[in-house]
Amino acid sequence: MYKIKGADQKEYGPVSADQIRQWFKENRLNRFSMVEAAETPGWRPLELVPEFADLFPAALPPAMGGGGFSAIPTSISTSTPGPRPVIADPVQAAAQLKVPGILLIVFAICGLLLAICAPFTKKAMVSFSSTFTEKIFDSMSQPMPPEVRAGLDASKNQGFGVMDGFGLVMGLVSNVVMLIGALKMMKLESWGLALAAAILVMLPCGSCCCCLGIGLGVWVAILLSKPEIKGAFR
Repeated sequence: MYKIKGADQKEYGPVSADQIRQWFKENRLNRFSMVEAAETPGWRPLELVPEFADLFPAALPPAMGGGGFSAIPTSISTSTPGPRPVIADPVQAAAQLKVPGILLIVFAICGLLLAICAPFTKKAMVSFSSTFTEKIFDSMSQPMPPEVRAGLDASKNQGFGVMDGFGLVMGLVSNVVMLIGALKMMKLESWGLALAAAILVMLPCGSCCCCLGIGLGVWVAILLSKPEIKGAFR
């Protein structure tokens, strides 16, 4: 008897070997479907279970599959309960997540560098902000309000305070988590950590460019929500 882990990450069974063969013929399972035998605990891809070796002729390349499997199911039977008819192909999932994973890594590294340099660049950033604000009022031919000038002067004289330190720590933590999540995502490991990276890149503390970070985070979240991609994670 065997247990099957479907693309929805739910377990089905125990079922017999004949039932597994039937699901395979109906394209409800493929070579990457995770199987656990009752006598040998531990999840393995279906193609690595000796009893089902005949379903995967050695002459066919691994990416093509065997035993009637195709990337697009032609007919799906719903007469018996079983795994969802979603093909979770790790090769295709990794290919779709490669580019967004690289972008997440770039964002995380840039965010880390900005956070580390923050204590040394704050004064320059405040000075730039002050000059930029003054030019805006000059272009409008209006005097700068006293309260605005007082705020800018106060910012120039203010050092790296407690709140700045808190922001530095938050930036470091969020970007480290984002970096780890991106690396795990590209290896199809830890779906939850990959989703956390997608959320963090959309936050101001986790992205070196908020607007682009929001777009990237939404893109990654949409990809991770696809059953065929979620089911490919280990």
